Formats: sequence, C-alpha cells, structure tokens
Amino acid sequence: MKSLLWKVYKVDAEVCHYIFGTMHTGTEEAYTFSELAKKYISRVAAYAGEMDLSASSNMDIASHFNLPEGLTLEGVLQPKKFQKARKIILKSFGFDITHYNEKIPFYLSNLLSAKSLPNQKYQPLDYHLWQYAMAEGKEVVGVETVEDQIRVLLAIPLDYQVKTLLDSIRNISSLRKKTLTLNRLYADANAVLLYKLSKKQTGAIRNIMIYERNERMVEKILEYYKLNPTFVSIGAAHLPGAKGVLAGLKRAGYKLKMIKG
Repeated sequence: MKSLLWKVYKVDAEVCHYIFGTMHTGTEEAYTFSELAKKYISRVAAYAGEMDLSASSNMDIASHFNLPEGLTLEGVLQPKKFQKARKIILKSFGFDITHYNEKIPFYLSNLLSAKSLPNQKYQPLDYHLWQYAMAEGKEVVGVETVEDQIRVLLAIPLDYQVKTLLDSIRNISSLRKKTLTLNRLYADANAVLLYKLSKKQTGAIRNIMIYERNERMVEKILEYYKLNPTFVSIGAAHLPGAKGVLAGLKRAGYKLKMIKG
C-alpha cells in the first residue's frame, strides 16, 4: 500500500470523496505530495483536517498541558535526573527545560521529536493544506476537536510519560534516527511502515493514541461524507491496519481506489 491518497466512493466513482495521510511537520519530505493533495482538494465542497485549526488558533493550547497543581517536571523526573536531562537537552537542542517545568512530560517529548527534524523550512503540512482549502472557499471542519486531542494526551499515565521522556533523553541519537526514518517513509508514501513504526513506538498506549482515535475518526468522517463531497486529511499512520481508518471505511460499505502521484 504505497499511497497516501485514496478515492472513497460507494457506487458511482464519479460521486466521491478523498482521504489523505498527512505529516505534522514542515520538512521538504512532508511536502512531497502537497501539490497532489491540493489538486484533489479543489474538486470537493468540503475539507476536513485532522484537527479544527480555526479553533486551535483561538486557544492557548500549551496551557492545557500543565501538570496538576503542586507538581513540577523537576519533581516528577526527580531533581538529579531533571538536571542531567537539562544538560543533555541544552547541549543537543539548545533550549533550557526549566522554561517547561510546569508541563507534562509528553509535551516535552513531542517538542524533542519536532526539534529532532532538521530543515523544517515550511509551516506544518496540516496548516498549509487547511489554509489552501480556506483560500479555495471550501467548507473547513475538523475530524477531531482541539479538546479531543488534549483529552488523548492527558489520558496517558504520568509514569509512562516520564519513562518515555527519559528514554528519549538517554539516547538522543536514537530519537533523531527514528524521527528521520518516519520522515523518509512519508516521502516514500509507505503508510504501512509508518503505521507499524508508530504502533511500536506507542507501545502500551497504542489503544489511546491510535486505535480508539481511529474508531472516533471513522465515525466523524462518515458523518461528513453523508453531507458533502469531502477531502479528509489525517495523520498517515491512522490509515492502514485492520483497525485503521481505511478498513473502517470499507466496513461502512465504501470502496477505495488508490491514487498515485
């Protein structure tokens, strides 16, 4: 399954929707299929991004990822480990984690992953496609709300977050390698390997991070498909697998046709 773009239809292939796997970064690799995506966005009435980015622009999202009152990152990591982590991150990425002392560990883990990718020349692909759809006069909606995504991250047990963060900090080179691998796989349109690697990396929380979200995404996408011809953009790792969004659309009676660039 080396494609990130699919035509979705029931009987008449001319009356159709589309679903596209995105990457939440702004690298050249992330933009490999951006022009292809825009070509098909132009053909529909509505655009559904993974998240409602209109709502996110009006929210202070970072404030929702604060630790419970009375807890600090230094406290949950333990002072010695916090100071060691601070030195490693300062040396490797050039920023001081004391500025994030009130944040949950997973917030910092996501920040490290983002900073592991060099040459992010552009805005994240999700934002680029959202803005393009708006400029084209499409109705724009989100498959998930900002609150949905916040709820998912806050559901991850704190001890798991701590372990994940410390593991990343102990092996920065491995973190960079994994992030670059995801980037390369995306440019190669290899959604299956992207999914398998994401599944492996999420480990004990894959139900929260992938499978449960996939179920909710399918429900919402089906709602949108009933209303208008719609182009859906969600993270590429959500597409494949028996519990993936593509399989969910098939179970709902839709046919899928791969579109190659």
